Amino acid sequence: MNKVSVLLTSKWSWKLLEEAERWGIQRPEECLSCGACVGACPAARTSSYNFRKIIRDVILGNEEKVLSSREIWYCFYCFYCTSKCPSRVEIPYFIMRLRRMAMERGYGGDILRILVYTSSNLIEHGVSVLPSDYDRMNPISAEENMVKLREKLGLPPVMRVSEKAMEELRTIFEETGFRKEVEGIRSGKWPFKGISEKY
Repeated sequence: MNKVSVLLTSKWSWKLLEEAERWGIQRPEECLSCGACVGACPAARTSSYNFRKIIRDVILGNEEKVLSSREIWYCFYCFYCTSKCPSRVEIPYFIMRLRRMAMERGYGGDILRILVYTSSNLIEHGVSVLPSDYDRMNPISAEENMVKLREKLGLPPVMRVSEKAMEELRTIFEETGFRKEVEGIRSGKWPFKGISEKY
């Protein structure tokens, strides 16, 4: 017979939950651990991502375990979990804040270096993935294949972002500090440590 583990509130650490409230994240402590979020999550299907485990460790005050983990970087921010959650816990916002805290403590560098590549594409070209990114060993062939595919679909051979749209994007990147953040990561400003392989 399996022993049921009861998470008594007397064992809770309220520090991260109180911080979450200050960030405007509503009721993460109301997670029922029902599994609806994990069952609906596309990231959970292809990785070890499990919000129930993360929220349990947050509630127990295991900050370093959570912040140094790879799991908090698997969320796609699709919000499908929130639509399925009976308590309407705002999981993606909570994960966003955990990622920021991880960065501030020096974790997540290997993941951010991958993301910063697509972010640089977005800043420079208005799209996150270029045709040449599909086959970095043979970028010319990748671009030729993309042109053929686009023509087959009835699209222009090359996708271009208009100058007006690029101007609007540049304003957004400047106003939000996105460009500065990406440049900081690329320059090595953030002194990142490795993150945990196992959760």
